[in-house]
Amino acid sequence: MIRVGILGRHALERAGVRRVLEKDGRARVVGEGAQGQASDVVRTARPDVLIINDHGNDEALSTLRSLRVGSSGTPAPVAVVLTSQLSEKTLRMLLRHGAGGILLRDDSVEHLPWAVRAAAAGSIALAPAAAHLLVDQYVRPGRLSEEAAAARDRTAALSPRESEILRLLAEGTSNPDMAEAMGISSHTVKDHIRAVYTKLRVDNRVQAARIAWQAQAAQAAERGQAQEHTRSENSVQRQGKAHRPTWEHSVGPMPGTHSTSPVSPASPSR
Repeated sequence: MIRVGILGRHALERAGVRRVLEKDGRARVVGEGAQGQASDVVRTARPDVLIINDHGNDEALSTLRSLRVGSSGTPAPVAVVLTSQLSEKTLRMLLRHGAGGILLRDDSVEHLPWAVRAAAAGSIALAPAAAHLLVDQYVRPGRLSEEAAAARDRTAALSPRESEILRLLAEGTSNPDMAEAMGISSHTVKDHIRAVYTKLRVDNRVQAARIAWQAQAAQAAERGQAQEHTRSENSVQRQGKAHRPTWEHSVGPMPGTHSTSPVSPASPSR
């Protein structure tokens, strides 16, 4: 049976995770603690899998870093992160720091049991939204380019304030943090988010963030094409200069031109 440890800010959320695993029956919770108690849970309970409830502010990243440092003689467990918001940046950073699973908290009841088993077996367990993002980025470039162009067109309809809201959504920023960063009320933030959803024709943060990433991909591709075109033009100009005729310097002026330098009279032949 898989030994599981649980980290979370509140006892109630840890209890919810425990109930899901106990109902499945193929994992046993051997320890739990608050977010900053990862090393204590790992040392005393020795779990195979450690579930981390992420509430932003780099909580999960800090825990993953501490697991990588580890304690002497204590094997580090595989970490499965539960997060309420998923962005491209979050996904990339969590995987880079060794997460063995990344799930959305809203889907955890359905996906957590198999994710724990997959992580314990050495696989990477991803929420469907995260898996679709990776597939679209690395396996279906043609489809991505089409969707990126469509996403760019949709985001062009946003106002400057709505574009800023979308950028913060894509970064996984919470509503209160958006309000503080933009100097507006939380109620106004919600109004802007609803307007963004309507214009992008989406229903939630994950879908909106995905369109933001795709639009950024389209813009990056366009910048790359423009830079490549500029480099090609510069290369052609350099080649033209390198192959410019040198007869003006070797035999005098080109036909139809007049030299401004004095010409010595030819010496009489002998």
